[in-house]
Amino acid sequence: MKKHLSRQFLDESLLEWEAYVSAGQPDTEATARIYFVCLNDLFKRPRWTNQESRDVAEAHRTLAGLTDKQLVAMLQKAEPLE
Repeated sequence: MKKHLSRQFLDESLLEWEAYVSAGQPDTEATARIYFVCLNDLFKRPRWTNQESRDVAEAHRTLAGLTDKQLVAMLQKAEPLE
């Protein structure tokens, strides 16, 4: 079974978002982040959150196992990309 490396979902405003894992820089704070990009409104700033384990494979498993409701909750807590 092939794992999805990204997920698409709708937020409470019915905007479509894509969530994906980025490996970033190994052994640093910037490893295993989950990024969120709005697909309907390009003026919405992308957002990110660190994956707790900082392990890329675990971040992929986490992303694949989240419900859309959990993704929306994670998006609401995510930091804007600067």
